[in-house]
Amino acid sequence: MHLKSLTLEIHTMIRHLSTRARVAASALVLAGLAACGSVPPPASDVAKAESAMQAAELAGAREHAPIELRAAEATKVRLDKAMSKENYERAARLAEQVRAEAELAKAAAEAEKSRLALQESRDNIDTMVREVGRVAGE
Repeated sequence: MHLKSLTLEIHTMIRHLSTRARVAASALVLAGLAACGSVPPPASDVAKAESAMQAAELAGAREHAPIELRAAEATKVRLDKAMSKENYERAARLAEQVRAEAELAKAAAEAEKSRLALQESRDNIDTMVREVGRVAGE
Protein backbone atom coordinates (compact mmCIF):
# COMPACT_ATOMS: atom_id res chain seq x y z
CA MET A 1 0.00 0.00 0.00
CA HIS A 2 1.35 3.44 -0.91
CA LEU A 3 1.95 6.06 1.75
CA LYS A 4 -0.55 8.43 0.15
CA SER A 5 -3.37 5.87 0.18
CA LEU A 6 -2.47 4.79 3.74
CA THR A 7 -2.61 8.41 4.91
CA LEU A 8 -5.99 8.89 3.22
CA GLU A 9 -7.30 5.73 4.86
CA ILE A 10 -6.13 6.88 8.32
CA HIS A 11 -7.75 10.31 7.83
CA THR A 12 -11.01 8.64 6.81
CA MET A 13 -10.96 6.40 9.87
CA ILE A 14 -10.23 9.32 12.20
CA ARG A 15 -13.13 11.36 10.78
CA HIS A 16 -15.54 8.61 11.75
CA LEU A 17 -14.33 8.49 15.37
CA SER A 18 -15.84 10.50 18.21
CA THR A 19 -13.85 13.42 19.62
CA ARG A 20 -12.81 11.40 22.67
CA ALA A 21 -11.68 8.52 20.48
CA ARG A 22 -9.76 10.95 18.22
CA VAL A 23 -7.89 12.33 21.23
CA ALA A 24 -7.09 8.82 22.45
CA ALA A 25 -5.94 7.74 18.98
CA SER A 26 -3.76 10.84 18.67
CA ALA A 27 -2.23 10.16 22.08
CA LEU A 28 -1.44 6.59 21.07
CA VAL A 29 0.17 7.74 17.84
CA LEU A 30 2.26 10.34 19.71
CA ALA A 31 3.29 7.79 22.34
CA GLY A 32 4.33 5.41 19.60
CA LEU A 33 6.38 8.09 17.89
CA ALA A 34 8.02 9.09 21.17
CA ALA A 35 8.95 5.48 21.89
CA CYS A 36 10.58 5.19 18.48
CA GLY A 37 12.69 8.26 19.13
CA SER A 38 13.81 7.43 22.67
CA VAL A 39 17.46 6.83 23.45
CA PRO A 40 18.36 3.45 24.98
CA PRO A 41 20.42 3.30 28.18
CA PRO A 42 24.14 3.64 27.34
CA ALA A 43 25.13 0.49 29.25
CA SER A 44 28.19 -0.17 27.11
CA ASP A 45 29.44 3.42 27.45
CA VAL A 46 28.94 3.32 31.23
CA ALA A 47 30.83 0.03 31.46
CA LYS A 48 33.74 1.50 29.47
CA ALA A 49 33.79 4.54 31.76
CA GLU A 50 33.83 2.37 34.88
CA SER A 51 36.58 0.20 33.41
CA ALA A 52 38.67 3.31 32.66
CA MET A 53 38.15 4.50 36.25
CA GLN A 54 39.39 1.15 37.59
CA ALA A 55 42.40 1.26 35.26
CA ALA A 56 43.27 4.75 36.53
CA GLU A 57 43.03 3.56 40.13
CA LEU A 58 45.26 0.56 39.39
CA ALA A 59 47.79 2.84 37.70
CA GLY A 60 48.12 4.81 40.92
CA ALA A 61 46.12 7.88 39.93
CA ARG A 62 44.87 8.41 43.50
CA GLU A 63 48.47 9.06 44.59
CA HIS A 64 50.14 10.34 41.42
CA ALA A 65 47.32 12.17 39.58
CA PRO A 66 44.73 13.06 42.22
CA ILE A 67 43.40 16.18 40.49
CA GLU A 68 42.71 14.33 37.24
CA LEU A 69 41.11 11.43 39.10
CA ARG A 70 38.88 13.73 41.15
CA ALA A 71 37.68 15.37 37.92
CA ALA A 72 36.70 11.94 36.55
CA GLU A 73 34.96 11.06 39.83
CA ALA A 74 32.97 14.30 39.81
CA THR A 75 31.84 13.66 36.25
CA LYS A 76 30.94 10.07 37.24
CA VAL A 77 28.60 11.47 39.93
CA ARG A 78 26.86 13.56 37.24
CA LEU A 79 26.70 10.46 35.02
CA ASP A 80 25.03 8.45 37.79
CA LYS A 81 22.46 11.21 38.30
CA ALA A 82 21.67 11.32 34.57
CA MET A 83 21.23 7.54 34.54
CA SER A 84 18.92 7.63 37.57
CA LYS A 85 16.81 10.30 35.85
CA GLU A 86 16.81 8.18 32.67
CA ASN A 87 18.39 11.04 30.73
CA TYR A 88 20.28 8.60 28.55
CA GLU A 89 21.45 11.07 25.92
CA ARG A 90 23.21 13.16 28.59
CA ALA A 91 24.44 10.00 30.30
CA ALA A 92 26.08 8.81 27.08
CA ARG A 93 27.94 12.12 26.73
CA LEU A 94 28.99 12.05 30.38
CA ALA A 95 30.14 8.43 30.12
CA GLU A 96 32.46 9.43 27.28
CA GLN A 97 33.73 12.35 29.35
CA VAL A 98 34.36 10.08 32.37
CA ARG A 99 36.27 7.65 30.15
CA ALA A 100 38.43 10.44 28.72
CA GLU A 101 39.13 11.97 32.14
CA ALA A 102 39.96 8.58 33.65
CA GLU A 103 42.33 7.82 30.77
CA LEU A 104 43.98 11.20 31.34
CA ALA A 105 44.34 10.39 35.05
CA LYS A 106 45.91 7.03 34.20
CA ALA A 107 48.35 8.60 31.73
CA ALA A 108 49.27 11.36 34.20
CA ALA A 109 49.87 8.80 36.95
CA GLU A 110 52.07 6.70 34.68
CA ALA A 111 54.01 9.79 33.57
CA GLU A 112 54.56 10.84 37.18
CA LYS A 113 55.73 7.36 38.16
CA SER A 114 58.14 7.39 35.21
CA ARG A 115 59.42 10.83 36.24
CA LEU A 116 60.01 9.58 39.78
CA ALA A 117 61.80 6.45 38.53
CA LEU A 118 64.02 8.57 36.28
CA GLN A 119 64.84 10.88 39.19
CA GLU A 120 65.73 7.88 41.35
CA SER A 121 68.01 6.55 38.60
CA ARG A 122 69.74 9.93 38.31
CA ASP A 123 70.20 10.08 42.07
CA ASN A 124 71.71 6.57 42.03
CA ILE A 125 74.10 7.55 39.22
CA ASP A 126 75.15 10.66 41.15
CA THR A 127 75.78 8.53 44.24
CA MET A 128 77.87 6.05 42.22
CA VAL A 129 79.90 8.86 40.61
CA ARG A 130 80.63 10.36 44.04
CA GLU A 131 81.58 6.91 45.39
CA VAL A 132 83.90 6.23 42.44
CA GLY A 133 85.50 9.65 42.97
CA ARG A 134 85.94 8.96 46.65
CA VAL A 135 87.50 5.52 46.05
CA ALA A 136 89.76 6.86 43.27
CA GLY A 137 90.91 9.67 45.56
CA GLU A 138 92.04 7.29 48.30
